[in-house]
Amino acid sequence: MSKPRPLILDCDPGIDDFVAILMILAAPEKFDLLGITVTGGNVPLKYTTQNALKACELAGRTDVKVYAGCPAAMMRSHTYESDVHGETGLKGPELPLPTMKAQSQHAVDFLIDTLMTSKEKVILATTGPLTNIAVAIIREPRILDHIDEIVTMGGSMELGNITPAAEFNFYADPEAVHILLTSGKLPTLVGLDVTHHVLTTHDWFEELDALDNPVAYALVAMLRAFYDYDVQTYGLTGGALHDPAVIAYLLKPDLFKGQNVHVEMDLSFNITRGRSTVDWYDKRRLEKNAHVLNKIDVKGFFILLTDLLSRYGTSSLSQQKTGLS
Repeated sequence: MSKPRPLILDCDPGIDDFVAILMILAAPEKFDLLGITVTGGNVPLKYTTQNALKACELAGRTDVKVYAGCPAAMMRSHTYESDVHGETGLKGPELPLPTMKAQSQHAVDFLIDTLMTSKEKVILATTGPLTNIAVAIIREPRILDHIDEIVTMGGSMELGNITPAAEFNFYADPEAVHILLTSGKLPTLVGLDVTHHVLTTHDWFEELDALDNPVAYALVAMLRAFYDYDVQTYGLTGGALHDPAVIAYLLKPDLFKGQNVHVEMDLSFNITRGRSTVDWYDKRRLEKNAHVLNKIDVKGFFILLTDLLSRYGTSSLSQQKTGLS
């Protein structure tokens, strides 16, 4: 069996980031989680950091180190998604405040120090605005040589979900996305074209309830609220699991299809700001700067996710069930 791959998760929890953290922590045979770095995004940095700590505690992983980073985008004030995720980012269950504390080191410093000193190349998974990543690249471009692969939740070839043109993470800091796309490193982009097919259902919620573990109970409470928002706002048939698709790709890339393309970010300050223009048919004959996914095996995704969540047994955590359902 191959040894776990070193991984850093950069995120902005958020309900779907919360799920992504739990997926990583459920697969220690696959990932050596070096740390979680956090930005402001779905909700302010105070809450995204707190939510990352809550996820670690719920999973019983108080050894995981969490680093708070940039509170807002590089070029402008931030737009939060509190209507989607709730004021604190985790609407649904009343999880207790974490006893864990974030590390004193800034997330950008942690990224640079860890990547530059790692004996192995590191996977970088990102599920929020790319501000921490872009600042780290600007400060120390050599980190790119120490990254094995970058998998990013962001972008859309079709409609946006924060404006008519833009997906939220890319809209939140398009300059940061531009820095990544022009860095010479070929990231894999998991956008709305994939994630709007990964929709929760009431039948799946019943499957999670049947797992009879505290992590599943907490997630069902969160995801039911998430479900209602996506159905009412976007006319989807369920709640879209955006960020978990990043971790699913790292675990089982054969569930996805995509291709190398040229992607250009709209950095204007008008209605199209944050739009990712994907040259799928190579009309412009420009250098391919991203691997864009466009298809997913939805059934296979949910089998994988359910298996991961089933690993949180009742033996050590069952006492936490109270108040989570």
